Amino acid sequence: MSFSTMHVASGRDGGASTQAPAVKLRASNISFRYGDEIALRKVSVPFYARKVTAIIGPSGCGKSTLLRVFNRMHDFYRDQHVEGEVLLDGQNILSPAFDVNHLRTRIGMVFQQLTTFPMSIYDNVAFGIRINKRPSHQELDRRVEAALQRANLWDEVKDMLAANGMGLSGGQQQRLCIARTIAVEPEVILLDEPCSALDPLATEKIEKTIQELKAECTIVIVTHNLQQAARISDYTAFMYLGELIEFNATEQIFTAPQEERTDHFVNGRFG
Repeated sequence: MSFSTMHVASGRDGGASTQAPAVKLRASNISFRYGDEIALRKVSVPFYARKVTAIIGPSGCGKSTLLRVFNRMHDFYRDQHVEGEVLLDGQNILSPAFDVNHLRTRIGMVFQQLTTFPMSIYDNVAFGIRINKRPSHQELDRRVEAALQRANLWDEVKDMLAANGMGLSGGQQQRLCIARTIAVEPEVILLDEPCSALDPLATEKIEKTIQELKAECTIVIVTHNLQQAARISDYTAFMYLGELIEFNATEQIFTAPQEERTDHFVNGRFG
């Protein structure tokens, strides 16, 4: 059976089946190396449309590397090499013929470290829109406001849009980065430890945003916070030493995992 017709799957071979949502993004036999160092080994995993999938695992297991493959960040580095396929609506985005600039409008990414630009709050959000289109001033205003609304930041900044975005708090800056990402209306949003440096209140606001955004986007989040993964994700992938150990519905992963290593990890007995 294929992942596209499975509700759950254990390891790389699959498991018990019920009907699943459509697959939006699919990694197929992804291997990755930094120079001679192998970071990923034949990872295959589906990401379902309009669902949140969490990728969990110990530090150095390849979680963030996998996420960056989906946005082709490795294109910037000569010593990074990837094999396999990543299918977005059935098209291999790793193909040299696939337009990378177009890809990054369809798959947006928010990083662990704040990437606020040294410009106004308004211009931070408008940045990507201006690169890809030449909207009217009214249309730009509308899209900036809509993105800030969806990032749950509008009420806090609507009277200070001309202020430097770097003057916001850490949690506000991360939501500003999310607003900048969603302003170009991506189909998939990748989140790499977006709450790792934030306090519980800021984390709660970002989790609320994620839950609201999944009505329109496919969301993939890398997190070390197992409680966060359990709270916000529909599916969870557990990785270890560059391999996918288990993929399943989140409730199954946290209550009845099929792999012993998964059980030890989610119950704090790993190592």
